[in-house]
Amino acid sequence: MTFILITGSIMAISIFLIYRLCRFFNIEMKWTSLVLCAVMAFIVNGMAITMSPFLDRGHYLRLGILVITAAAVVTIFNERMLRREEALAGNCTVLPTEQLPVEEEPPAEDILPAAMQEPVAEISPSEPVVPEGTAQAEQPAAVQEIPPEEKSAAPQKNNEAEKAVEEAKLAAQAIAEKEAKLAAEKAEKEAQAIAEAKARKEAKERAEQKKREAAARKKAEAEAKAKAAAEAKIRAEAEEKARQELAAKRQAHEQELKQELASMDSLDAILDFAYEAKDAQPKDAIFAYHEAISRYGDDDYTPFLVIELGNLYKEQANYSGAIAAYKQALTMPIIAKNDAMCQEFTKNIHYLGTVQDILAKHAALSTPFPQIPGDIMQEIETEFQAHSGSAK
Repeated sequence: MTFILITGSIMAISIFLIYRLCRFFNIEMKWTSLVLCAVMAFIVNGMAITMSPFLDRGHYLRLGILVITAAAVVTIFNERMLRREEALAGNCTVLPTEQLPVEEEPPAEDILPAAMQEPVAEISPSEPVVPEGTAQAEQPAAVQEIPPEEKSAAPQKNNEAEKAVEEAKLAAQAIAEKEAKLAAEKAEKEAQAIAEAKARKEAKERAEQKKREAAARKKAEAEAKAKAAAEAKIRAEAEEKARQELAAKRQAHEQELKQELASMDSLDAILDFAYEAKDAQPKDAIFAYHEAISRYGDDDYTPFLVIELGNLYKEQANYSGAIAAYKQALTMPIIAKNDAMCQEFTKNIHYLGTVQDILAKHAALSTPFPQIPGDIMQEIETEFQAHSGSAK
């Protein structure tokens, strides 16, 4: 819209300057020619816009041809209008219904006496009346009939001029509508381009924001993981240190316990010690049973010591220790030569293995044997019976 207003203003000023220059140089310029000049200016401007968007040599050449053509059209049209006006002015006559202006009568002394003595001719109704004192020779020039051809040609020429002006107006309106449409399309494209650029910018900003958030989250996770690993390491080191300290204490305690058990000179004294320590210090009782089995491995009561040791391990949920005790006992001569005792110990080893498997399946491996729930015990018995039947 701004472009159209600026262009129209420049054209109006240019046409006014053309009019003033024509007046200054005494060049006759019809107003219809000025209108045609404005129309041609709009046409040239519109064609210059649509010809090419680049100001190259071909563009300027085409623009010059258009300007020269438009100037020639306006000049020819103006010349034609002037000639037609001159023709109409030269052939203009007074119609029978019109009356010519009365000319001034010459002085009385200039009138010839002979003219005054001529009789007045009778005027027929069809002849025009000539004022008195006008020469007879001037009468044909004063009143003339307009030829029918010229009468019909003058309205036709006026119609052609009006038609040309109307066509020029329609052409100017079409050019204005086309320019308005082009301006609207250009504005719409610019708005669409701005919207797309804004959308791309927002999408880019969102992507960068997500990237920053992901990086921050990854960094936080890495820091949390590193912190957890450091805490786990500290805990592991503390636990390992505590375990080493406990193992050292236990080792020192077992050395003292071994010296105390070494001072006992009979199996009964060791068993009495183990029985007293079973509830308060089960580990001391287990150590005492191991010491008794080691020192009195040939005694007939040794198999029962192994069973007691296995029961102590089961009460402490140390099923691996019980299995190891039974397996070690099978290597002892007093048990190896007793088939019934070997079968019993082997059966105990299989049963404890079944207990380990079922408790591990239920994530209850740390459950002491006396505290195993009834449904799990039923499952253990069923599994053990099935295993024993398949073994047979």
